Amino acid sequence: MNSKPFTTHAQQIQILQSRGLKVDSNAVHALEEIGYYAVINGYKWSFLQRDSSGEVIHPEHYATGSSFNEILALYNFDADLRATLYRSLLKYESVLGAEISYKFSEAYPEANAYLAIDKYNRDPHQTGMVVGTISSLSRELQAQWRQHDEENAVKHYVNKHGHVPLWVLVNFMTFGELNYFYANLTESLQLKIAKDFTQQRTTAYHLEQYSTTPIEALLAINKIVNTFRNAVAHGEITFSRHLNKSTKMYPIKQALQRKDVILHSQAGVFELIFSLKLVLPRPDYERLVVEVTKLITTYRDQFKSVSFNAILQDMNFPQNFAQALAV
Repeated sequence: MNSKPFTTHAQQIQILQSRGLKVDSNAVHALEEIGYYAVINGYKWSFLQRDSSGEVIHPEHYATGSSFNEILALYNFDADLRATLYRSLLKYESVLGAEISYKFSEAYPEANAYLAIDKYNRDPHQTGMVVGTISSLSRELQAQWRQHDEENAVKHYVNKHGHVPLWVLVNFMTFGELNYFYANLTESLQLKIAKDFTQQRTTAYHLEQYSTTPIEALLAINKIVNTFRNAVAHGEITFSRHLNKSTKMYPIKQALQRKDVILHSQAGVFELIFSLKLVLPRPDYERLVVEVTKLITTYRDQFKSVSFNAILQDMNFPQNFAQALAV
């Protein structure tokens, strides 16, 4: 027997109403355009009744006054949040790729140095990761070479120069690959890249002196960014996403000289935005903060049955988030 039989939009609305959800006439259009699963199954959790321990009551029933429009508003808020974050994450991906390729190529100018194991961290505990990174780069070169379309950058450099510089290859690397590449570099190269970010920030914010960005801070940022980059790119629920494993946030606070800000080890959207101040160009970071703040202002009054502050808490946003994120 099919435990999840097909239901029409009218039947879906009847199910929602039977569970105590207020449904207006515009719901049919939203269900046709987006789908029941994406809207309801993805964003109903903030509106369900819970017991004294915070667990969802079964069978599911919606909290008093909850409406379909509120769930749809949360869906739209999350979609707008993803669009805003995506621009900033792509910018950091570009900046990090440029930094890595420049510093690595400066240190190892010989052709295809990134395929040599002796150019990476010599810690025997990281040998597996280093080999994995080299294998990943090699596979990407082969994949681009086997493309049957018009000549791409990899083919061009192989045919004309006999090798592919890292500053070309980084354009074909995922953020996850950039993350592992940085993690596998020698400590001296990691530090040079970290110092570059420090100098750029010091200049951009007209500071006389600023704490050097620790290597641990960049490693933590890359871990956070990689999690959200994947979620945003694949249209996954983002506002309530947190890292599964704890992240050391103190190096980030130390670098930004903001010991007053509370950061969760299970990093969420707030930790992501706060951390990006260390690595984004100032105009990009300022734009990100302005747009996220505008989103919050736009959507705050669209929720009646639940407090929008509860949604901000799911994002790890403190009450003084504007002050914490200020330039």
